Order: sequence, then structure tokens, then C-alpha cells
Amino acid sequence: MRPTAVSPAVMMCLLVSASACGSLQTAMTPASPSSLETPAVGTVPDAILLDVIRHSELIVLAVPQDLVPDAGLSPGFQLGAKETWYDVKLTVDSVVKGRLGHAKSPDYGLLPAVFAPPAPFDRLARNEIVVQYPAVTSIRSDWAPAPPPVVGEQAVFLFRRCWNCITVGLATGRPYTAHPLVAAGWGSKLDAAEWPRVLALLAKLKNRRS
Repeated sequence: MRPTAVSPAVMMCLLVSASACGSLQTAMTPASPSSLETPAVGTVPDAILLDVIRHSELIVLAVPQDLVPDAGLSPGFQLGAKETWYDVKLTVDSVVKGRLGHAKSPDYGLLPAVFAPPAPFDRLARNEIVVQYPAVTSIRSDWAPAPPPVVGEQAVFLFRRCWNCITVGLATGRPYTAHPLVAAGWGSKLDAAEWPRVLALLAKLKNRRS
């Protein structure tokens, strides 16, 4: 009979004390998505929402379908405060700004393809996209206000491209930076009933420019 493979974490636990083993398991456990609630309809003032819209690359009415830890963005071992990035698959019902084709896979910047993690999800439908979500365990983190995607909940998402936000590729001997597409901060996720207001404010911005 073939011997059962033992993971490095289990092997380490066999060599250290029970308390140290517990600490090791904690250090390898991903941070869980936050429980921030979606702002009530009308809570986000027009002035703030206009600014979020102006800086967004992609604005959609969509439903999160699944989320998994992003192996390329999240360290496998973190002591103390944690930051775990998730890949999130969404089914898009409507898009008012941006192109869905620019959100089909995580953007690892100039990281060579040979070092990029495998695709987080199987082949996507035309109206499915992949974005990123940062879960953190410290309220002092810059990402603490990021609204969590809730599987099955339709919402308005306003995503921006965070250029050179996350360091990846350390195993290559050279650091590369990723450009996650993320809903970050208050006003970047709204109740689905806010969709008409978002459309009206976006039209207002376009009229200003014309």
C-alpha cells in the first residue's frame, strides 16, 4: 500500500509543541471576509458617489458566485495582523462603465507567465468576471473599509484598478507588483436599488465633460 503523503504543516506540528503547532496553524489560516454591511439606500451622498464613479474603471450590477484565496497575492504564512486577497467570480447583469474583457483574470503586472498561479476558476461565461477582494484582521489596514462580496447577493460594484498595490513574485528572486481590480472604500458597493442613481450620476459626469 502506498504511504500517505504528509503536508509540511503537519510534519512541522509533529516536531514542535502543541502550542507552537496551534500558532503555526493560525499563521497559515486565511483572514476571513469582513461583515461590513452594504450602505442603506441613499446613505452615500451624491458628492462622494460622484468621486467614486469618476475614479472607477468598471461599474457593474452583479452577483458574486464564489471566492477563493488568491495564491499569487496572499502569503501562505502570516503572523499577527493578516491580509488575505481573494479572487471573486461575479455574474454581471448590467455594465455601465468599463469593459468586462479587462476583468477576466487577476492582473499580476509584469510577473512572467511561468510563475503566475493557475486560473482561479474554470472557463468564464461572457458575463462573468474575476475581481479581487482584500480581507484583513486589523482595522488599521488601508483595506479595512473594503466592502465584502456576499455570494448570491446582487449589488452595485464600483471597481478601480489599484496600480502597483501588491508585491508578488518574490520566489523568482525579483519582486513584481500586481494591479488588483478591487472595490475599495465606502461607496464602492451599493444596494442594487441604487443602480438608477448611479446611472444618473454617471450621465451627469458625462454632460460636464461635453
